[in-house]
Amino acid sequence: MGKLKEVIGKTLHRWGDSFTSTSQPLMEPDDSGFYPIYLDVSPSPKFNTLGDDLKKYNAVFSNPALLKVFALQCDLFSLGRIVVRDAAGNDLPNDPVAKLLNNPNAYQGNTQMLWDVMFNYMLGNVYAYIDSDVPTEDNILYILEIHKIKWPKELNKRKDKIILSNKSKKEIDDMIVEYTYEDGTSMKIPLKKIIRLTDLSNGQGNFFKGKSRIDSLYKVLSNADKSLNATNINIEYSGKFLVSGQQDLENVNDELMGQDEKEDIEKKMNNKKRVHAVKSKIDIKRFVENAKALGLDESYRSAYFIIGSMYNIPRDVLEAYLQGSTYENQEKSVARHISYTLQPKGDDFLEALAVRFGYTDKKITICWDHLPFMQIFLKDKVSTQSTQIQILNNMLKLNIPLSEINTFLGTNFKIASYEKPPTQTGA
Repeated sequence: MGKLKEVIGKTLHRWGDSFTSTSQPLMEPDDSGFYPIYLDVSPSPKFNTLGDDLKKYNAVFSNPALLKVFALQCDLFSLGRIVVRDAAGNDLPNDPVAKLLNNPNAYQGNTQMLWDVMFNYMLGNVYAYIDSDVPTEDNILYILEIHKIKWPKELNKRKDKIILSNKSKKEIDDMIVEYTYEDGTSMKIPLKKIIRLTDLSNGQGNFFKGKSRIDSLYKVLSNADKSLNATNINIEYSGKFLVSGQQDLENVNDELMGQDEKEDIEKKMNNKKRVHAVKSKIDIKRFVENAKALGLDESYRSAYFIIGSMYNIPRDVLEAYLQGSTYENQEKSVARHISYTLQPKGDDFLEALAVRFGYTDKKITICWDHLPFMQIFLKDKVSTQSTQIQILNNMLKLNIPLSEINTFLGTNFKIASYEKPPTQTGA
């Protein structure tokens, strides 16, 4: 009996171990003689789920609704202009990091790098390889593909553990990540050379890998795929017909068409003649009478808007990019979308770079002020400033102290002193 318990225990333990992402050590049997079973039911993001990560990546390029949303978001983000500014807010175009970000690696420029940053954000995680912490334009920066990253097993044990010492942090920073290329070769990268950013949060059970919004969209994507498949099938059959013989009710001895007549009708239906004579009365129907009534195209639009909403894209913006034309209210929506959704992601990425390069007296930021539709905000800003100046003049006429005016308006107006230009006298 004891031997049977041991065999059953080991079998169940191995079965339970098959559900985990890392192997648990085989423990000794408990007091009852059975081996403990470890089932990894944690909802936290898993390391080395290469198949799942690759599935998300491929889903983007196989589902037109998802790709449309990704392309919209990435295209807008890549239009941003990265600038480095000093403490006074002055642009520093010759700063080495500014030059690096304009040409981050041998294959990409600023625009393509930003596109990849947002693409990976939307997948769930951004991993940026930086060759050196020294802020020089000769540095190298690559955005890594998550499905090519193999994490060290030791890191899985520490993925949710709180770091309380510099020693522990250094031990993690010195761990080696393996980055595998498509030909099977790989590059070993110290973890400290990778900046890690998440779309949602890195505090959900894994400080090194966040959840993906795509996980919540699988049914939406599946329905969209089925809708497109159904549309394809219906279009294929829309040119096909059902042909059947009609029974003559007044002639009970009349037989339905035979095999030879069936083949003759099929042959005639498939040739290019416009008029055909047949022996028997026949009834012709399409396989698909009304494809529009199926509403298949509408299901694609529905998926597009659901996916866009998941990524916080306003409906006005989604409609503008679906229709190919924009109105003033839609342009305002695009501008607000950039300010409220894209700007924070860009700031997170660039602030992480600033920390890596030790920029405490400089700020790396991204802006879209140069784009035409952002001028709407500039127009509103000028209008607001004009109103503030008018209120300032009125309050000064009432002898209200300038400090109180600034507090009321939330401004920092100062009264400038100047010399009155000398009066010119005629010769």
